[in-house]
Amino acid sequence: VSFKQGKSGFMERFEGAWKLKPLFVDKHVCLPFEPKTYVDYEKCTGRKGRIGSVVCLQQLIQPTLVPPPPISWYLRGITTKTTEMLIHDLFAEAARIRNADYSNSIDEHKANDLVIHKSKATDGNIKDRWRKQRRTARLRRGHLGFLG
Repeated sequence: VSFKQGKSGFMERFEGAWKLKPLFVDKHVCLPFEPKTYVDYEKCTGRKGRIGSVVCLQQLIQPTLVPPPPISWYLRGITTKTTEMLIHDLFAEAARIRNADYSNSIDEHKANDLVIHKSKATDGNIKDRWRKQRRTARLRRGHLGFLG
């Protein structure tokens, strides 16, 4: 999936691509053959092989104005934190989906291993989670915003 910037404003270029590739977890069962497709993998493992995903994000971010070094470091930190929060949300969503799919078919111990953070996984609104994460990060650093 590719994405590009819609409106120009603060960013001159903002584009990238998400790539998903299958990961055949139990391909060691198929030795000496290596499955190339899902059909080959199903035949080889007797329809019991596990399949994962390799997710790759490539993005290009170029601001309209290049700020001087102290500000550019701050902006780099913001983009890094935002990307990290996005990846944590992907993990939480995957755990939520796994828990919903397997909750009836596996025992309680394995279900606990599948959930990363139950509170994050059950929250529905991503924007609320991000606001909460920013608020708690500010409080941990000692910034109280306009109160101090």
